[in-house]
Amino acid sequence: MKPNQLSKIFLVTLLVTISVSAFFTYNLETKKRSLTADKIELSDIKYGMFNIDAWEEQFAEIITKKLKELKLSGDTRKEARVKIRTFLYDAIDKFEVAYKAKNDQKSTFGISLRNLGAEFFEIFGELKKHVPVITEDILDFLEDEENRENIKNYILAQINSYTEGTFQKINYTTYNNIIAKYNAESSEDCQTIISQKQTVLITQQTTIILVLILAFIGILSYILFDKNPTNFKITLYVLAAVHLLALGIFLPMIAIDARISSMELQLMGEAISFKDQVLYYKSKSIMEVSSVMLSQGKFKVMLVGILVVLFSVIFPVSKLISSVLLIFKRSLKDNKIIRFLVFKSGKWSMADVMVVAIFMSYIGFTGIISSQLGQLENITQDVDILTTNESKLQNGFYFFMAFVILSIFISQKIQKMIVAKAPKNTL
Repeated sequence: MKPNQLSKIFLVTLLVTISVSAFFTYNLETKKRSLTADKIELSDIKYGMFNIDAWEEQFAEIITKKLKELKLSGDTRKEARVKIRTFLYDAIDKFEVAYKAKNDQKSTFGISLRNLGAEFFEIFGELKKHVPVITEDILDFLEDEENRENIKNYILAQINSYTEGTFQKINYTTYNNIIAKYNAESSEDCQTIISQKQTVLITQQTTIILVLILAFIGILSYILFDKNPTNFKITLYVLAAVHLLALGIFLPMIAIDARISSMELQLMGEAISFKDQVLYYKSKSIMEVSSVMLSQGKFKVMLVGILVVLFSVIFPVSKLISSVLLIFKRSLKDNKIIRFLVFKSGKWSMADVMVVAIFMSYIGFTGIISSQLGQLENITQDVDILTTNESKLQNGFYFFMAFVILSIFISQKIQKMIVAKAPKNTL
């Protein structure tokens, strides 16, 4: 078999590998994004720290625990007895002062018969004599399990009544649908199931991407050392670049993820805590961002969307297609559009600038989010808050960058090939 045939087989094999790997990478990424969206929804802060139901649930647990731990015996009973007696004595004294003041206002010539009667019969003194007995009755009442349950129910009912009249209720439709979708019993179980599925998908995707990277390196190496480029080879190079571009523009490039990893405060010696609360999450591809911009209906936003598509997709693809057409039909060298796209559009094809812009945007977003989350931690004194910035570059960025690198080498190879085979006075 001739070396030329071997090289063709090698390049075709690499292209098929890239094509198959790209297909599975996109499918796995789509599934992974669906899982991530469900997990993010379950972790949304509106179901946690911003949800009165979640606070009420933790209040109920603390109240129930404290009532169960209440043991009125020995020193504990003595301390409780002193506090209850003091409270009752103070209450009687305050009531006596208020009672006499009210009667004095209604007295005739400064004399209140009611006050005289109360002093003569020592009504308030008699009440104080019964304080020890009342205290013991209260202690016995609190020790009864049934009474504790009634107290707990009363407190919870009052809390629930207050929250229903004060706070807006959360719509749990999406939340419950996600839990039902994975046949889970709770949000925690559902997130565990999703995490397990994500781990499997990430492992599969990592393996496929590794194969894709090796194929990309193989194509790039062949371009660098190929001293005899042909129309067939150039076509394969372009097809490989198109696969990378497709992944680059249809897969997410950046994930902006700001969350509170933990928040804790103390109530009656017990911790009220929330973990993994998502404040903000967005993950978009170039095409998704462009689609959103174009659908806004605002001229400036739509203009930006058009420019993004023009410079990151249309120009690079048009240049590659024009180059292939020129290779197969040399007479197109006199076409002004083809000549512009092949030889002069390099400075207009801003895919490389797009990569730098996305990377700088990532750095900027990360810095801003980290700064704001740091301020959130510092403004709280009695509450322990730990924030996390989990923003990161996504696979789409790396595939787009790979396309830019590969397209640069392909363009140089095509130009050298055309210039070498064309008469000196035609270009």
